[in-house]
Amino acid sequence: MDLLLAEPRTILVALDESPGAEFAFEWALKNYCKPNDVLHLLHVRHATDDFGINPKWRVPADVASEVEQKMEVAAQALLQTFLDRATLAKIKCKGRVVVGDERHEICKEVLWVCADVLIVGSRGLNRMQRVFLGSVSEYCAQHCACPVIIVKPMPEGRKFSSNGSLSDDSTSENHIPGLDATEDDL
Repeated sequence: MDLLLAEPRTILVALDESPGAEFAFEWALKNYCKPNDVLHLLHVRHATDDFGINPKWRVPADVASEVEQKMEVAAQALLQTFLDRATLAKIKCKGRVVVGDERHEICKEVLWVCADVLIVGSRGLNRMQRVFLGSVSEYCAQHCACPVIIVKPMPEGRKFSSNGSLSDDSTSENHIPGLDATEDDL
């Protein structure tokens, strides 16, 4: 049994600028990753035409190129921040930035790195928001070729303690986490 636990796992964490992704990354480091695991970080950035800079609209090439370059620099900086944090936690880590639709690129990356598990954050959308905005985490749970862990956002007033467990800033001794969830949270 110890040999099974000693085998390194390939863990993929999908990142963006959201608090949900930040929390999922922290949760993965503190609760899931072991020292011999290999952590792959993926940031999917949008193409410039996703923001209305479309060649059909005759945006000057130099403007489109400048925007594209700035987006790539920002994406690489975001990724490097998370890579540095994983290195500080003494976790073997690799990362890359790709351009495209988050849902499809994350599913492709699962196959590319042969991930044992995908960890994604949740924006905490209610049912109506999920219908209109879509949910990357739900799409991945349905279409990825590995188990998917969806890390829900941190409840108000809770944070990680120094030992990695969740602490509660509330003064109520009778508070039971999860029992105060609304129907939309479930």
